[in-house]
Amino acid sequence: MAKPKNKEVKIEPSPYQRTKEELQQLLEDNPEIDLIDIDILSKLQMDGRASFNTLADELGLSVATVSKRVKKLEDMGVIRGFSAVVVCEKLGFKENLWIMLYLEPGANIDKIGQEVSNFRGVKCVYSLFSDFDLLVHLCCATSEDIDNAILEIGKLDGVVKVTKMSVYKKIKEDFRVQI
Repeated sequence: MAKPKNKEVKIEPSPYQRTKEELQQLLEDNPEIDLIDIDILSKLQMDGRASFNTLADELGLSVATVSKRVKKLEDMGVIRGFSAVVVCEKLGFKENLWIMLYLEPGANIDKIGQEVSNFRGVKCVYSLFSDFDLLVHLCCATSEDIDNAILEIGKLDGVVKVTKMSVYKKIKEDFRVQI
């Protein structure tokens, strides 16, 4: 059954409580994305397994419209994919550590970052404007795995110093974008 074409869609506030005006201001630089896209993204961030039928019903849109908009957002790179958010500790990966890499002046940060990203246990690698050059998140099963990764990373050409930060307790970890 087709939905009425001129039906006004009610934009629900996300759990982060951005106003319609704030969202429109965020979107000024990207006119290809509108408030309906934001509402779809917000719903998908809350439940990435929601079917297009469910999203269409909740948003008052047709299934075809939801499907086309999600495809558009994927093609634009706004949505990179859908995956489960796995809690490392529940699988026995008890070692959760951040390391900071200080590199030689003039070192190829991107190249070293790519090399680091291939090490076992590396979840994220960030190039930063900071006192250090790369921030790396490791999640490993044992302290030996952490020690091995740090030792091998420290041997890379261009790495001057590796500094560790251990996570004592997670206060907040949310991978959703606050839209």
